[in-house]
Amino acid sequence: MLEKLIKEFIYYEQFGQQKSENTIKSYKKDLEQFLEFIVGHELIENIGEVEELNLRGFVLYLGTINISKRSISRKLSTLRTFFKYLKENKVIDKNPIILLNNPSFVSKFPVLLKKEELERLRSVIDTTKTNGIRDRLIIELLYSSGIRAGELLSLGENIVDLEEREIKIVGNSSRTVFFSLTTKKYLKEYLIAKKEKYGEKYNSDIIFVNGSGTRLSDRSLRRIIDRYAKKAMLEKEISPHTFRHTFGVYLLEKGMNIHFLQELMGHTSPESTRIYEEHMMVIRRGINN
Repeated sequence: MLEKLIKEFIYYEQFGQQKSENTIKSYKKDLEQFLEFIVGHELIENIGEVEELNLRGFVLYLGTINISKRSISRKLSTLRTFFKYLKENKVIDKNPIILLNNPSFVSKFPVLLKKEELERLRSVIDTTKTNGIRDRLIIELLYSSGIRAGELLSLGENIVDLEEREIKIVGNSSRTVFFSLTTKKYLKEYLIAKKEKYGEKYNSDIIFVNGSGTRLSDRSLRRIIDRYAKKAMLEKEISPHTFRHTFGVYLLEKGMNIHFLQELMGHTSPESTRIYEEHMMVIRRGINN
């Protein structure tokens, strides 16, 4: 039934609305991808069963296969036209996409880092060098603590408790975050290696420094992550926030209370934390498997 409806819609747009050849090609491509998702992942064969949550899942799915935000916006535009056509022709009683008209919806769903992708990132970092130890520490700390990029770059040794494996974040989102044993290992190694490398030149409490021994910049942090992502041949663009988002989804998947997660992440609004909940729901349907 879904395939038949799509063919009828394409015919109407091509001959009834006189849409251009390029537009028709885009419609076909977008709707074929939507059909594959709805039938293959959501197990829906009746268009009337499609709900807003299914459409959110589709957008999230597109993000996991490295579709750009611009392309996602175009696909949403196609779906709006398609569902409007179905509603006007009384094929459906309610238009499920009407609540997704806010373009900012696309930006709500960062890419999720899979475990095998994390292992590939780890494997391409040379930890025999000081900067390599630093870079491995960055990856481990971002992944195991959910810390923000700005918070990581501002970290001083005075707010890190190695033995308890916790960090006292101060500022607008004051809270305590925790890190893994692996992070502890590389943090100890990096602090020793850094002081040996820079000697008397190193007189700052800041943990993460560049090749000159001064504080690492946000731009440099993003370049580091981008370099290893390319070296590991990841088929997606990742950023420091990718690790934070992965951390949040992972904890919810393991059963953490969403209100405790909100506190741990330093979110002032519960809406920010609910994004992880939506992502987790989609994962449970097997999209990221």
